Amino acid sequence: MKIKNIILFVAAAALTFNACQKEFERINTDPYGIPDSGSGVSVSPDDLFNEAQLSVYYNQSNGNWEYQLIQNLNADLWSGYFAVPTGYNGGVNNDNYYMMDGWNSFTLNYMLLHVIKPTAQILKNEDIADDLYGIALILKVAGAHKMIDTYGPCPYSEAMQGGISVKYDSEEEAYTQMLDELEKATGALTSWLDANGGADNGNRIKWDNMCGKSQKTWLQFGNTLRLRLAMRCAVVKPALAKQHAEAACANKYGLLKDVDIEVVDANTVNPLGVICKEYNDCAISANYETILKGYNDPRLAATVLPVGWGGKGDIIDANGNPTGMEGVEIKGIRNGLKVDGNFYKPFSIPIMPMDTRPWTKDMPLAIMSRAESSFLQAEGRLRGWNTGSGSAQSYYEEGIKNSFNKYGLDGEYAAYVAGTSTQIDYVDPHNSANNIAAVNTLPVKYMSGGTNEQQLEQIITQKWIACFPEGLNAWAEYRRTGYPHLFPIPSDNCNVQTNYLAGSKADLIKYGVRRLPFATDERNANPAGLETGIAILTGRGQKDAIDCRLWWDTGKNF
Repeated sequence: MKIKNIILFVAAAALTFNACQKEFERINTDPYGIPDSGSGVSVSPDDLFNEAQLSVYYNQSNGNWEYQLIQNLNADLWSGYFAVPTGYNGGVNNDNYYMMDGWNSFTLNYMLLHVIKPTAQILKNEDIADDLYGIALILKVAGAHKMIDTYGPCPYSEAMQGGISVKYDSEEEAYTQMLDELEKATGALTSWLDANGGADNGNRIKWDNMCGKSQKTWLQFGNTLRLRLAMRCAVVKPALAKQHAEAACANKYGLLKDVDIEVVDANTVNPLGVICKEYNDCAISANYETILKGYNDPRLAATVLPVGWGGKGDIIDANGNPTGMEGVEIKGIRNGLKVDGNFYKPFSIPIMPMDTRPWTKDMPLAIMSRAESSFLQAEGRLRGWNTGSGSAQSYYEEGIKNSFNKYGLDGEYAAYVAGTSTQIDYVDPHNSANNIAAVNTLPVKYMSGGTNEQQLEQIITQKWIACFPEGLNAWAEYRRTGYPHLFPIPSDNCNVQTNYLAGSKADLIKYGVRRLPFATDERNANPAGLETGIAILTGRGQKDAIDCRLWWDTGKNF
């Protein structure tokens, strides 16, 4: 489904959203999701687990438009990973901060319907075994925190429990509950593994396409997810953060170190592949290109195709002449351009199979990189927490090494971690008006004598590289820390609507989008609940605007 058809779909769907309380009940019985437990339709636990795991990556229907609307056209752009080569909406869209209501309303209901709802039904079983209980809670949080990190206040504690209205929880309330749920989940899985001699039993989780049918990997995923969420709270609620971070790192079965968490399913299409290759709607950002080129990072060639991929031809300069970049150079696009014509279509996209679908073996759906564990431990040690026996530097270098191992680049690791080069300037070969000087000045080589702020910048920048292409977590970490520094969009192209702006346009350009506005669907489906969300923002002097910071987004790091 092309984006223009998606917009028509959204417009048509919007016409059906006028039944208020009845609409809310419809959302709770979504025809494309699992039936309610009282519907008389028998749904197996395997189906519930399968729906939840696919939906963590917004791929429940095995399509592509959900992912494109829910993440690719917002977080993937604002994380600095991707940019658009297409003139959506006449070149005025999310990438230059004009909020597309039809694009921005899906995350909330999608996570409620396809992650929280099936896991809630699993958890209703009072006799559920420890391993299944733990996995269900981990899946629930893995999806829910993405929803909360997108909007801020959201329905969570009362979500999918029935009724015609569901109140919103603040981020603090939701995070406190999610961390508590991860404590219970990892405790249950630890007990199950202890009772089974630490051995997996894949026959019990045949539906699992995320963790290799391994209860131990699910536990390590849960521990690392707990560490991730704890780190989000490091400044705003340090005691809670330290408690959960240290507990996650102390678990006897450890963190993710050996495998990435990815959905690999023989029947699944990777939506990012469809969007980039078949639609040509998404390309690499200038940020990703210039940071990795500046570091002489071999992961750039391991993750990105050169100009002209798939027979797209060469980039044309301002005078209409070919630049000679086809097939030999990687080139990204600066975010926020008012794109017209097809000039940016040949720019680089992520590596993916060109000839076969569904691209699951070669291009699985990325959920969490194992390298993230090490970078989280590095930040914990930098903060003085007991997140392992190593130092901030040793975990920093371990994270890079694990990322290099993923791409078979072990032999290039030693030279890389000793590197002293920095980001290069961005040059747009088609339009020099988009050229901009580098904004990151720190090297890869760890600055053991540097300030905490400098060391944190190095840690987060390398985490940003290692976790590509999962844009939502990268956007969250950018908002939380400010790293890596990203190129601002061209000021003349900033098209934010007044009703979505709380402060100045200049600050929006400087700091970027901090949240999505609340889902417009909620105004019809859950109006009373939405008012509780607006009241949370109002209570802290904010409004439903894209430049208002989330609870954990404090603007400071120490």
